[in-house]
Amino acid sequence: MSEQERILVDMAVAAGPDAVWDALRRPEQIHRWFGWDAEGLADEIRFIFDEHATADDERRTLTFADGDRIEVHPGEPTHLRVLRAGHPADWDGASDPVDEGWITFTQQLRFLLERHADEDRRTVSVHGVDLGNDGDPLLTRLGLRDLGDDAVGTRYSVQRPDGTSFSGEVFFQTDLQLGLTVEEEGDALLVVARTPPASAPPHGTAMFVLSLFGADDARVAAAAERWTAWWGTGAR
Repeated sequence: MSEQERILVDMAVAAGPDAVWDALRRPEQIHRWFGWDAEGLADEIRFIFDEHATADDERRTLTFADGDRIEVHPGEPTHLRVLRAGHPADWDGASDPVDEGWITFTQQLRFLLERHADEDRRTVSVHGVDLGNDGDPLLTRLGLRDLGDDAVGTRYSVQRPDGTSFSGEVFFQTDLQLGLTVEEEGDALLVVARTPPASAPPHGTAMFVLSLFGADDARVAAAAERWTAWWGTGAR
């Protein structure tokens, strides 16, 4: 690692190194953890992981055109690293969208390999939801604010305004992101990611991504109705 590089992600993954490497190289596997369902996702995957990346299969290292690098290190357990260049001198220190993207995506990769390795993924998502002011914050309205203090592995339960609830455990936690397993959706993963006010004035914004596995169109449509209604109740 050069002096200019920083380790953004250093994550243990309960899967063999070959399985982790395969998830970084095979397009159908990448689709199961990278981003979220959107028009053009397949083209984006091809552009980033094929046309503008160099793979070293022997060392299990993937280097991107901008210098970012992903490394897979064998061991007990396997470790996945994401290395990026240092921030420029004028960086505001609030939020780096590429950093936050890689954090989301690598956690989605870990969730896939540890719990749904052979299943296709569908997603329900919303982006740019206003976080609200200090007197009426979005995450409090949604019942999520207190979960920010819970350790990884802690059980949780959230009740929606319509009386339904969802539950599971805290899968990961960072300064700006929260990952929750959702048992009621067949062991899904809900990622809640905040962009702070300094980067998205005046209040900051939130992104919600629900990853469903092995779901048919009917199940995805039903989930979309439930979840868009829930995070819609938090909007003002």
